[in-house]
Amino acid sequence: MGNLMNERLKGKIVAITGGARGNGLATAIRVGKEGASVFIGDIDEDALSEALKQLTGLGITASGRVVDVSNISTAPQFMSAIVKEFGRLDVFVNNAGASRPQTFPYVTEDMWDWTMDLNLKGAFFLLQEAAKIMINQKSGSIVNISSYAGVIGGLTSSPPYAAAKAALVNVTVMAAAYLAEHGIRVNAVAPGIVNTGFHDVVDKVVGQDQLGLKRGELMKNKAKSIPLFHRMTEPEDVASTVAFLASSDSSHITSETIMVTGGMKTL
Repeated sequence: MGNLMNERLKGKIVAITGGARGNGLATAIRVGKEGASVFIGDIDEDALSEALKQLTGLGITASGRVVDVSNISTAPQFMSAIVKEFGRLDVFVNNAGASRPQTFPYVTEDMWDWTMDLNLKGAFFLLQEAAKIMINQKSGSIVNISSYAGVIGGLTSSPPYAAAKAALVNVTVMAAAYLAEHGIRVNAVAPGIVNTGFHDVVDKVVGQDQLGLKRGELMKNKAKSIPLFHRMTEPEDVASTVAFLASSDSSHITSETIMVTGGMKTL
C-alpha cells in the first residue's frame, strides 16, 4: 500500500466503534496509514458507507458493519464479524459514544439510562467480547476512549456522560489487571474539547439557547482557555495517541489513561 507513514502496525487488525466520523474515522485513517487493516462499526449506515469509501480510496484495507453499541446483544455479533472477515483481532478501539446536554440537578432517569447504556454498558460488553478473542490469541491491545470530563469532573453539560467516562477509566484498570497474564494491554485516552460535530448539540443548547451566543462562539471561547496553542484538540491528536497505544512502541504500558487536552487539567 502506498503513502504509508510508517509500518509499525503492518499486518495488524484494528477494530473501531464509532468509526465513521470524528475521532473514530481519524483513528481508522491513522492506523490504516501505518499498515493496519481496519474494521469499523457505526450506527449510521450512510456515514459508515462513506467512511469505508474514504478509507479504501486511501489504499487502506477496510471493512465494517452497522452496530448499535447501546444494544449489548450485538456485541458478540460485531466481534464475530471481525474474526470472520480478518481471522483475528489485534487492536480494539472502544470509541463509540455520545452526550446530550442536561445539567445537574435536572438530569432525568431516561437521560441517565440512555447515556449509560451507550457510553458505559455497551463499551463494557464490547470490551469483554474483544478480550475473549485476544485471550485465545495471547496478545492484543484495547484502547477505551474516555473523556476529560471523566477524569477531572467539575462543571459539565452532562453529568451522566462524565460519570460513564469516569467508570470507563475504572474499567480500564480492572480489565488491564485481568488481562495482563494473557499478554493483553488495556489503556484509555481521555480527550478534551475535540474539534468535531460531537459538540454541536452543546453549542446549540448551552451556547445559543441558554447563553444567547452565536453559533460556534461557545466552543471558540472554550478553545481560547486551552493553554497549549489556545486551540481545540483535533481528531488527529487523539488518533496519533491511539496509534501509539496500539503499537509495540507502548509494549510495557497498560492500565493507563492518557489525557489529550492541550493542558486543560492545568486550569
